[in-house]
Amino acid sequence: MITLLVEAGVLAPERQIQLAEAERHHLKVRRARDGEKLRLLDGRGGAGQAMLVGNPSEGLVQISIVDSVPAPVTRGLAVAAGDRDRFVWLVEKSAELGVTDLIPLETERTAGVGTRIRTQHVERLQRRALEAIKQSGAAWAPLVHEPMTIGDLAMWRSDSTRWLADAGGATPAMIPASEPAWTAVGPEGGFTDAERSMLEGAGWKPVRLGKYVLRFETAAVVAAAFMSHD
Repeated sequence: MITLLVEAGVLAPERQIQLAEAERHHLKVRRARDGEKLRLLDGRGGAGQAMLVGNPSEGLVQISIVDSVPAPVTRGLAVAAGDRDRFVWLVEKSAELGVTDLIPLETERTAGVGTRIRTQHVERLQRRALEAIKQSGAAWAPLVHEPMTIGDLAMWRSDSTRWLADAGGATPAMIPASEPAWTAVGPEGGFTDAERSMLEGAGWKPVRLGKYVLRFETAAVVAAAFMSHD
């Protein structure tokens, strides 16, 4: 069944809607036909079944069934990245792994990098997160936040399990399924001593994610896998 994206809030039984241009193009590429059954997702818990009405280029669909999937327990990543393309890849993998939130971190070692994530990139990254759930089938896409400083992150979600990816840390323990969790991942070269001290002082627990030094996107994927394990 072809999966398509719609805006949050538009799904309702027996309602007819027109799909966005990108989704109409997807229908044409997939050679959809009048009457074809479709799956609709809004990335915020809404999932529905619908039928294509008429020509795919018009993008009219008739919704039949709508489900509301409860929000998952938070599994968040805060990642310092100096390479925008690799961060885009991470966004897609985060959607596949059930990550709920993704924060681009501003750090001392990424501050002067021209390809770092900036506020103007967030909309595009959010779109990539939504596109990724077409393949995974998840009802919820990761929420991509605006870039955050280490100082702000230090006090972020103190009611959660909070890990700090660090080669000298302990092996991660299993997280209860009902407990929200976050992992902070440093850039190439890692967090500075001052940044690490700030996070540890605020209660972030150093954990070791592997035997060897990992690139930021690899460390983030491993962290996501650890956090989602139950």
